[in-house]
Amino acid sequence: MEIAETQIAKNRSHYVSRCAYCGFEVRTKKMPGSNVPLTKTGDYGTNATPTPTTFAEEYYVATTISFVAASSPTPAYLADSANLFSENGFKTGMTLRVACSGSDTNDGDFTISSVTRGEILLEDSDSLTTQTAAAAGTVTLSRVLYKPSTSSGCPMCNSLNYKGE
Repeated sequence: MEIAETQIAKNRSHYVSRCAYCGFEVRTKKMPGSNVPLTKTGDYGTNATPTPTTFAEEYYVATTISFVAASSPTPAYLADSANLFSENGFKTGMTLRVACSGSDTNDGDFTISSVTRGEILLEDSDSLTTQTAAAAGTVTLSRVLYKPSTSSGCPMCNSLNYKGE
C-alpha cells in the first residue's frame, strides 16, 4: 500500500529557514494543516500590504488632443483629431496619465474604458473638463505602471545577505 506524499509529514526545515544574522524564522513553504501564512518580505508599512512604486511610461505626445466632459449617457473622453490613439498601443483597462502643457485642468490618472482611433473613453468614475486642443497645448499621455516595493532580504533585520540555515 502506497502512502501519498501529501500524507507524509516532512521535516520542519523543508518549510522554514532562519536568518543567519538575527535568527528570525522565515516560512518559505506552506505547512500542511497549518494556518500560519508564509513570511512576507519587503517594505509593507503598517497595513501589511506592499507599497508599490509608481512610474509612467510615455506613449504619445501630441497637440491634437482635446477633452470632453461626461454628458449622460456618454462618459468623459479624450479626442484626437490625428486619429492615432489605437496605433499608439492604448488598451482597455490601462491606467492613463495625462499631462497638458497649456493648463493643468485635465492632468491626472484615469482608467481607459475603450479605445478607437480617435477617442479614448474613460471609466464612468473619471471626470474631465471640456477643453480644446489649443487650450490644452502639448498633451503627454503615459501608461501608469506599478512595481511592488519588495526585497529578498530578511523581513526582520533587512539583511540583504540573508541566508537561511
